[in-house]
Amino acid sequence: MSALAFLAETARDNHANLVRLNGDVAMFAIQPINASGAPAARFLIEVTDTGDRIVAKEANAEHLPSFCPERHINFDGTFCLYWAEAEQHEITDTEAAVRWWGKLLVFLLRQRAVAALRRWPGKGEARAHGSEAARHQAVAEAAAAKLGGAFERALKEGRLTTLRRRLGGHDRLRLLLDGKRLLTVDMENGHVMTRRQGCKCDRGSGLPLVACSDHAQVFADLAAALEGWRLAEAKFFDSFKASSLKCCGTMDECPLRDLVGTELAEAA
Repeated sequence: MSALAFLAETARDNHANLVRLNGDVAMFAIQPINASGAPAARFLIEVTDTGDRIVAKEANAEHLPSFCPERHINFDGTFCLYWAEAEQHEITDTEAAVRWWGKLLVFLLRQRAVAALRRWPGKGEARAHGSEAARHQAVAEAAAAKLGGAFERALKEGRLTTLRRRLGGHDRLRLLLDGKRLLTVDMENGHVMTRRQGCKCDRGSGLPLVACSDHAQVFADLAAALEGWRLAEAKFFDSFKASSLKCCGTMDECPLRDLVGTELAEAA
């Protein structure tokens, strides 16, 4: 069976009805269920098998903007449902089809929340914009996990940041938590400076950083990944400068707005 056939077979059990299936393109009417049990808005979703992946987009732009990076809607209107480099996305059986439906239903429910909140709910669970930024995000997440739950939460909440400065002819990168310096990395050798300071990990062992497992390197990796993530996302948004694309205006905070301006949203 084809991927679209598996999706059609499992549609009814996932709040969807097949409208039509023509070759590599299927149309589904989908009405997710809110947490309260009440049905949400009805979406008409076009699903296409491109040969190497399945992509979905709203067929008529009734409820969603045609493009919005902050809402994880690509420039061609397709939805960013998963991170291809790290998540299985081939639909070769019923189980994979059900997983795909689950991602789509969560995505659509979050879009309705976005319309009310004007921000992405569960932002810490979302992938960074662009594959390069997402790779840095994956490194940052792995490093934070090694340092403990408090660092994982801080990363998801956006409380870990970096500040890069050139001091005395040397390139320094500060790792900040809630705007306060945790440590500084020498970017020329990739090592944490003052490695005899107490380790800031969740263990609370009181050991010097250099003696607390491999945490000196983990902190350096975390700082470098956060900085790479920041730069890659800036590069991602800069790529739209010369395009005719505009910010949809449906989010209170959007890096695209300052770069390319705003147009009236096609949908809320």
